[in-house]
Amino acid sequence: MGYLETIHSPADLKALPESALPELAQEIRTTLVDTLSEENPSSVGGHLGPNLGVVELTIALHRVFTTPADKILFDVSHQAYVHKMLTGRRERLNTIRQYQGLNGFLLRTESEHDCYGAGHAGTALSAALGMAAGRDRRGSDESIICVAGDAAFTCGVSYEALNNVPPSGLSSSSTTTSGASPRMSAPSPTTLTRSPPIPPIFGCTKKRRRSSSVWAGRPPATWARKWRRDSKISSFRA
Repeated sequence: MGYLETIHSPADLKALPESALPELAQEIRTTLVDTLSEENPSSVGGHLGPNLGVVELTIALHRVFTTPADKILFDVSHQAYVHKMLTGRRERLNTIRQYQGLNGFLLRTESEHDCYGAGHAGTALSAALGMAAGRDRRGSDESIICVAGDAAFTCGVSYEALNNVPPSGLSSSSTTTSGASPRMSAPSPTTLTRSPPIPPIFGCTKKRRRSSSVWAGRPPATWARKWRRDSKISSFRA
């Protein structure tokens, strides 16, 4: 019997010795490939690459934090198959995205360990911000963890959430971790990916209507004009 077969809840994962974790990660990857890969004739399909990229991350999250008391949000949540396996749903993985089977994303009615379900990019950071604000108003101390990356940072809603974090006065028990990985998905072939990356720097005044974002020291209008110009050049060359 492998380590994975002994895990029916996050408590079982916490009970494993640290030396067992590399083998556990390999068992999880083997199970994902056997269940989802197109090379398997009985494969049910699913999001294989994104989940291969977050195996160690998900193990670490469930070793450090304690769900369902602590809240783990995934953006988009298509990379939450490993989370499902570690929270008592491993034996049903071969039903994922099938009729009356496991949902392909997080689903609150499926498990108490799923605190948020959306299935769309860019929503989890704002949701985590709202949960953290509610927690602080209640005076409780659970941690709110948001796993974001990949497509999440092509959405304006994600940047709006990041822009709202500093002035909100939230406590430090809120964590955002990047789930981006070479295995996640291919980058979109846009002008932004062909150009050198431009680091975002966010600033917000006390009045919301005065909020502004600055890209590499340039005001938004200047950056937008450059983007439109580069887009026209790229379209012309194509």
